[in-house]
Amino acid sequence: MRTRIEAVLNNKDAKATDYFELVNTYEYSDLSVHKDGNTIISMSINKFEEFCGAYEFSQKCSMSHFTIEESNVESVTGKMLDNMDTCLIEINMKDESKISICVYHTDTNTKREVRERFYESDVFSLMDYLNDDTHKVMLVNIHDVFGLEVKLNDIKNCSLVEKEEAYEMQIDSMTFPLVDDSCNEIYIKENSSCDTILIRPYGQPFLEISIFVSKKNSN
Repeated sequence: MRTRIEAVLNNKDAKATDYFELVNTYEYSDLSVHKDGNTIISMSINKFEEFCGAYEFSQKCSMSHFTIEESNVESVTGKMLDNMDTCLIEINMKDESKISICVYHTDTNTKREVRERFYESDVFSLMDYLNDDTHKVMLVNIHDVFGLEVKLNDIKNCSLVEKEEAYEMQIDSMTFPLVDDSCNEIYIKENSSCDTILIRPYGQPFLEISIFVSKKNSN
């Protein structure tokens, strides 16, 4: 997927949003704000959105974000760092501050829903899906971009339970909050005999739950 970055870097007419959309392609980036030789803000990001006259960088499924006004941007440039699969995006602001965005592991770190054929779902559809008797959870893989990986098989319980103010994903003894569709991400990839569910729960912007489901013939 580095070709996507190369297409932007080699395009002399590339817009600011062309650079910023790379954040939405890859799993993990770092943003930092510098002024007068000091680092003012440093945060990890994995989402970019453009609003009316503003650019917002954020962590998915959380309230953490950083916003800049389009009118305050002086210039945007990008380059690949020497001998590294890292793309550096540099934003020069009119107040003389500089914003750096490092997009890491551009050879291998494409978001899964980008590189595979997932469709976006929601909490209610997921509940119906898991309550379907023809669907049996076979394996759960929980991992994050920082190296955590937990694999579970012989799953006794995988269900979505409605609480007073939210929903709760229960996987045997573990629970994860699913608040509403603006705070979670749920994707499904369907195949003839086995589906894959991809969940990013609220408050865990870099955590990913993969659920592998076998489908029995309902006849």
